Amino acid sequence: MQKRGNKWWYVCVVLLIIAVFFLNGVKDTFDSPLQENATDGDSTVQRVEIAEKQSVDETGMIEDTSVYDEDDPDSVVYFYVTVQKGDAGSDTDHTFAEVNSAVRFQEDTHVSNDIYARAIVQVGDENGPQPGKLGYGAEKSNARIRVRGNSSSVREQKSYKLDLDDTAGLWRGQSNIALNKSVFDVTRIKNKLYFDMLKDVDGVPSIRTQFVRLFIKDETSGQTAFEDYGLYTQAEVPGKKYLANHGLSKEGYLYKAISFNFEMSEGLKNFDDPDFDQEAFDQILSCKGRQDNEKLIELVEMINDRSIDINEIIGTYIDRENFITWLAYNILTANTDTTVQNFYLYSPVNSKKWFFIPWDGDNMLHAKEDEMEGLEQNYGDWEHGVSNYWGVILFQRFLKNESNRQELADKVDELYEIINRDNVNALVAQYNETVEPYVLSMPDIYYLNHTKEERDEILEGLGAEVDDAYQRFYDSLHELMPFFQYTLEQEKNTIRFSWSEAYDFDNEMITYRLRVSRTPDMADPVIDQDGLTMAEYETTTDILEPGTWYWAVTASTEDGRSSQAMDKILVNDVYYPGVLVSEVQE
Repeated sequence: MQKRGNKWWYVCVVLLIIAVFFLNGVKDTFDSPLQENATDGDSTVQRVEIAEKQSVDETGMIEDTSVYDEDDPDSVVYFYVTVQKGDAGSDTDHTFAEVNSAVRFQEDTHVSNDIYARAIVQVGDENGPQPGKLGYGAEKSNARIRVRGNSSSVREQKSYKLDLDDTAGLWRGQSNIALNKSVFDVTRIKNKLYFDMLKDVDGVPSIRTQFVRLFIKDETSGQTAFEDYGLYTQAEVPGKKYLANHGLSKEGYLYKAISFNFEMSEGLKNFDDPDFDQEAFDQILSCKGRQDNEKLIELVEMINDRSIDINEIIGTYIDRENFITWLAYNILTANTDTTVQNFYLYSPVNSKKWFFIPWDGDNMLHAKEDEMEGLEQNYGDWEHGVSNYWGVILFQRFLKNESNRQELADKVDELYEIINRDNVNALVAQYNETVEPYVLSMPDIYYLNHTKEERDEILEGLGAEVDDAYQRFYDSLHELMPFFQYTLEQEKNTIRFSWSEAYDFDNEMITYRLRVSRTPDMADPVIDQDGLTMAEYETTTDILEPGTWYWAVTASTEDGRSSQAMDKILVNDVYYPGVLVSEVQE
């Protein structure tokens, strides 16, 4: 009996050892991926390395850049648009003349004024609509048409927006087609140049663009033949389809900046707030994604809370690489009209982070064109480099940090390796070969406002303007930052002028000069007070009698650097940078 027991014990030990080896083998099988090598029916288990997953808030811009693979910058697409009146009483019950009469810019401010008509939109070649392409064979309208753009809406040549119906299908994955005339750009290539160069920049998504010939038949006026409207640049409009096409969060948050300075205002409320005012909100932002402003409001509140480190915000809540790259790119391309508009803000649904998406580059590298048109005086001495962005709290808080300025400079240097005089000149020559035959023929040449020789000079100088923008950026790092003048205050006979303080990266002492005049050019000032150490000045109605007064403050340092205020007024179609107008009451 004792012998049999010992044998049974031995068998149990052996079985236990076998079980342990077996279970370890099964565990390894489930814990590691398998790679099967089919050799005579045998398979071999191999370990492979798997990258560690990032959290949703650690993930940067993950754009699917294959969306650009089929773009051909040298091609021209032909659009044929037949304009028709919509049903009586509908929002499209308008003639094409009424559509073109819509003014979307008054007193230097964007206004909502959308007038629609119906349209048949077709795509083809120089001979007409082509089989297999959008709208071929269509006999009924498949879209709406309206004028697009702000200040451009008052010009003779219009830009247009085509909204395709759901039943029309898509064109290149898009249903919202923006056709830009770029009336302020004599080259007619800058918008495409801006976005095509951006495709090679990591961290910031670009948009697809396409040169277009537009032909319109206005049936609302009795036209029976298509009329040539000349060359346009089609620009992909960021919206839900854009997000999906670029591999981004389709159901994410997306806003177009209309006049957004990252500050709280009465118009910035959530949609479910009882005091929400859609018209007031539309003056600040246009919501293109998820209908919920709470996440954006929380971001704005943090930016305006100076107890929160700006580098906590730009890093945790604003993607740092995206933000710095976007800012550096616009500085290097001298696209100055990007402080409170001409960008989108995007955030994935389940992420804390916000990203900048650029919009509208036809005002890039505009110095030579402005010089020819006598527009240099329209710009203040701060509208370049970092000082251009100083008036917006987000940018100002970021730029006050010396290490942030250095990081921005490093990014500008990095981009300058690919966006420089030689590379820009090469692209300009390539694009101009495509567009020049159209730009220098009717109807575009009639409205061009420049001779061929002047246009050639502007084109030849675009590369040099990148060099100028690069140098002006570095100059701005040592300049006195600008400031704002406040609304004049009056209490009985006492009048108080005040302004925000200028800022100097080098921490020099700053003094101010105040001038007050009856005319905006500051000729023959009634008050000309220099050497002020405080950002305010008081006088009385004995000095300034009731009426309209113009005033300007200049800040200066001991070593001779100076800066204007960032205010700018328009008087009789002339801009006066650094000047504010106020009324003195009786």
